[in-house]
Amino acid sequence: MSRDVIAAMTAYTLELREAEVKLNQNESPFDLPRALKEEILARVAARPWNIYPDFESMALRGALANAYGYEPENVLVGNGSNELLAAAIGAFIGPGTPVVFPKPTFSLYEKLVTVAGGRAIPIAVDPATGILPLDELLRAAERETNAVVIVCSPNNPTGGVLPPRGVDALLATGATVLFDRAYGDFAHDALPPLHDRLVTFSTFSKAWGLAATRVGWLASTAATCREIRKVKLPYSLNIISESIAATALQHRELRDANVARTVAERARVYAAMQGIAGVTPYPSQANFIAFTSRVAAKALFEALFARGILIRDVSAAVPNALRVSIGSREENDRFLEALQETMKAG
Repeated sequence: MSRDVIAAMTAYTLELREAEVKLNQNESPFDLPRALKEEILARVAARPWNIYPDFESMALRGALANAYGYEPENVLVGNGSNELLAAAIGAFIGPGTPVVFPKPTFSLYEKLVTVAGGRAIPIAVDPATGILPLDELLRAAERETNAVVIVCSPNNPTGGVLPPRGVDALLATGATVLFDRAYGDFAHDALPPLHDRLVTFSTFSKAWGLAATRVGWLASTAATCREIRKVKLPYSLNIISESIAATALQHRELRDANVARTVAERARVYAAMQGIAGVTPYPSQANFIAFTSRVAAKALFEALFARGILIRDVSAAVPNALRVSIGSREENDRFLEALQETMKAG
């Protein structure tokens, strides 16, 4: 039998559906160029596959350190940023640890905190503001002893961000801050300076367009990385994913182009949604837009799906809300056309 706390939980899951236009998982619509893929695969094919990868992933950690101005000991890599977040929670959160986080946010945070035995302290988010509730987060962190704050900025699924210098303000409370910037490139934010009580999580899944590779990384001081390293699973990255990520770092112009196109499309889609009667989009600095409408969320979700458009129903977290990822211009036009037609019909 599982522990009672696990038995009471539901698994993180996603309904499996196929559609002509897939805009439900905040993926990039821009793939790595075919020629670059073939170059990477040829290099991987030349390497023995019967030998384990480097235990410490030093080639990728070194490439990340070089790209972002760190030392390799300031960086850990893993099978997606989720694995690293789980390791950090294992290192810093135990039974009774107060954990402050905005809500709604990425649901995995609360699940991992619950598994670790932490005491969840959710702080309500108003998606309409486009800003995360920093003052309330600060007050909650200041009330608690040895608090941990988990914050995603831009926040999933609402798209709002921390106010300027928000991470610094959270650190000033004495809390440990787990800062998830999975969507940070789309907000043009800079990586914050290293701090013993700050762990910053990044991913290759979004702006880099490498969701299939499942590569994430974190940055912190060498001392903090050593503590997380004690919890992190060994050999969690394979040689293919490591090689793809390391090569991508040599072509940051691809990421920059992805971000520029996505940000421009986000602005265009947001403006178009504002012009559709009965639709209210929330301000977003991510690669998605959450919105409500006069049509019930589940009904609108199904109506769009019937038109070949798959988006995400987030009404369990945000009342009557849906979330649409920013795709290619053609995909976005298909979505906007279907949304317009559905609202007229409804």
